[in-house]
Amino acid sequence: MTAALPSPEEQASSHLAVIEAYEPVPSEAAVGADITVPITVTCPAGCDLAGIPLVVTTPDGSVLKLMAPEDNPDASAARSITLTVPHRVGPHVWRVAAEPHEVADICHAGSMTLAITGLPQPTSLAVWGMPSPVVTGQSFPVKVGAKSAAGCDLRGCPIEIRDENDNVMASGCLAEEPWQGTSALYWTELELKAPPVSGMVAWSVRLTAAELALPHDGASARFTVAIVEPPEHRLTVKVVDQATAAPIADAQVRLGAYRGATDQSGLAEIMMPKGTFDLAIWKAGYEAPAQTVAIDADLTVEVPVVAMPEENPDTAWLM
Repeated sequence: MTAALPSPEEQASSHLAVIEAYEPVPSEAAVGADITVPITVTCPAGCDLAGIPLVVTTPDGSVLKLMAPEDNPDASAARSITLTVPHRVGPHVWRVAAEPHEVADICHAGSMTLAITGLPQPTSLAVWGMPSPVVTGQSFPVKVGAKSAAGCDLRGCPIEIRDENDNVMASGCLAEEPWQGTSALYWTELELKAPPVSGMVAWSVRLTAAELALPHDGASARFTVAIVEPPEHRLTVKVVDQATAAPIADAQVRLGAYRGATDQSGLAEIMMPKGTFDLAIWKAGYEAPAQTVAIDADLTVEVPVVAMPEENPDTAWLM
């Protein structure tokens, strides 16, 4: 049986309502995210579609009606639809349809679809609180924190630290409460043991987030640790002003992986192994000469620093 074609009169009695998003809609978004989509509804024939209602069908099949705003019923004005990405990873489709609407005896109808793929919420990791350097064979603590981009509760999520050969060195679970002063940085402290050989090592920390109600990606991050031989001698560094011989406090002292800072007397004491080291001094507003120290016994070194003149911010305009 052949369907009868609509008569010219019937064709003339219906127009298409064109529904469009006038800003780009992301093709991917994290699960649970809210995405606001401004849309317009127009008739190519120029009919006035003021007040035409829209029906939004969500990926789970629920339906809501979106009326034209009362303060601006012009159908060409933007109406905003908020799409909440379901808590399920994968593709999701919303359908936006114009309810059949008559204008001057002409029926208008139309629809559009919006497709967004839900992705797991991202997480990030931080490592802090470990000594530097670490002596060979020494046990030491390290703090590990994880945060959800959505600020979700990560308590109880498993954490592992692995060495360069992917062997588990320590493991645990994030604590019940976030780190003090933060809203959602969940953390734990793990105990590590330094290898018996000195040098820089690169280890990794990994978070597993598979059991959360809102899907999250796991995360991994690398961090380095300076492993050194056991110290044998005390190096005392005294930092003074070259012009006045006044002690310089809070100057940073570095010899490779070994670090310290001067006290109010301009002194910093650092336990060091035997060897030859480049000594670097840094403090804002001062310049220190580079020098090398050879350590085979307890040693005191005095470092004169030169105060640098403050830069005149108007120099460029005075030239």
